[in-house]
Amino acid sequence: MAVDMLSIGHMAHVTGVSRRMLRHWEEVGLLAPASVDEFTGYRRYARNQVGRVRAIASLRAVGFSLDAIGDLLGGQLSERRLQELLRAREDELVARIDEDSARLTEVRKRLTALQRGHRTIMKNLKLDALPALRLAALQAVVGDESEIGDAVADLLSRVRDQLAKNGVTDVEVVLTYDGTSEDSIVVTAGAPTSDAQVPGLEVVRVEGADRGAIVRFDTPPVDIGDAWIAIDANLEQSGQETTGVYRQTLTRDGGVVLQAPLKDLPHAG
Repeated sequence: MAVDMLSIGHMAHVTGVSRRMLRHWEEVGLLAPASVDEFTGYRRYARNQVGRVRAIASLRAVGFSLDAIGDLLGGQLSERRLQELLRAREDELVARIDEDSARLTEVRKRLTALQRGHRTIMKNLKLDALPALRLAALQAVVGDESEIGDAVADLLSRVRDQLAKNGVTDVEVVLTYDGTSEDSIVVTAGAPTSDAQVPGLEVVRVEGADRGAIVRFDTPPVDIGDAWIAIDANLEQSGQETTGVYRQTLTRDGGVVLQAPLKDLPHAG
């Protein structure tokens, strides 16, 4: 092998680019070996191609497409085309920064909410029996936790409209989540009621529990799922966890009360 030529393995070593990627760049026309042995197929690269490989790798690292890199490294690249490529990449990066900034804001919001929620739970957590409920309600069945939010929004709107049609206003609304089935979750939204039937709504009964966890939040948690995680983390210290049908009461004053039956954690070992 000529001293000024590099094998594909040597090129991969000195540039940090894999052999597979070097072959791919050859296939798309970005990097042609200086020579290819007609019998073995072994590729040889000129030493002055090391700079081109590193340039391609650097441009890929900042997100340029292979087509754009071909233009950037081409001998016929005009100033206008260079500006177009750079502006397009700038727009993509700005959009990504905006998206990542929004995600960062959400992460920080949830972290703050979790910390605030832990303090609220430590202060307000009560262990007591949960009463049985009779609700004038509507129900929906969802297949996954990710569908609960949309189901709740729809049920709340329909239940409140139906209550208003029947002259029932300024009432607490109870949401329940029954995930005891392996295949689905039953979501219920309704208002506590006596024996009277509310036209347009079904009667849904929720069993009571001898042991339950109760936490009142003066302002609704940012994420109800995070609140339940924090409640279980607190209960774990006493060897208990929530189970069964979970309750979420939307109070008249804008607060939220979370309730759930309890069971003992299984003993380790």
